[in-house]
Amino acid sequence: MKATGLDELYLVHPGDWRTVECWRTAWGAPEILEQATVVSDLAAAVAGAACVAGFSGKRGGPSPPIDVREAAAEIGALGGDAGVAALVFGPESSGLRHREIALCGRRVLIPTHPEQPSLNLSHAVMVAAYEVFRARSSGAPGPRLATHDEKETMIQLLREGLRTIEALPAANTDGYFLEWEALFRRADLTPKEVRLLEHMARKMTATQWRTRSRSPT
Repeated sequence: MKATGLDELYLVHPGDWRTVECWRTAWGAPEILEQATVVSDLAAAVAGAACVAGFSGKRGGPSPPIDVREAAAEIGALGGDAGVAALVFGPESSGLRHREIALCGRRVLIPTHPEQPSLNLSHAVMVAAYEVFRARSSGAPGPRLATHDEKETMIQLLREGLRTIEALPAANTDGYFLEWEALFRRADLTPKEVRLLEHMARKMTATQWRTRSRSPT
């Protein structure tokens, strides 16, 4: 992290990490560990981030993957006022779960040789951090896009709107909504576009309520 200019390490429900071994391997950058923040879940870790990229080599899942360099270019193009970007990595043994990938705005793949498709966690972090470092060093900021948090209200309103018009079932709503959420999370939306979708979702709910209220009893 320090070699590539990244900071603010968040650890989600970690095991025993305050050990001599951890500090020994953090030679030259102990402040990264000393200032690390421990949180109970991924949502808390990415709160406030303008862009969230989840790194996963798994097949399937709610989001199609994009190449690490494409993701790095998006992060590098963030303006200075656009907030921070969060790079999310799962446990080395199991990676990110589908629900966690859906929470991220981008699902990112680091290409590898097909005979060895898996990377050690530390190697994956280094490759991702290096690509972001290179992208941030060259590239003009693009237009401001809606942040991860700014999409939250929109996503909840769309969930209720889709359920109201029966595009989502009443049973296992969250499970069926997973791919919808992943779609909305990764969409490049401006704040104005987010407000338009919020308006549409409210109309979906209100129109369906008025339709039912006029139905004969």
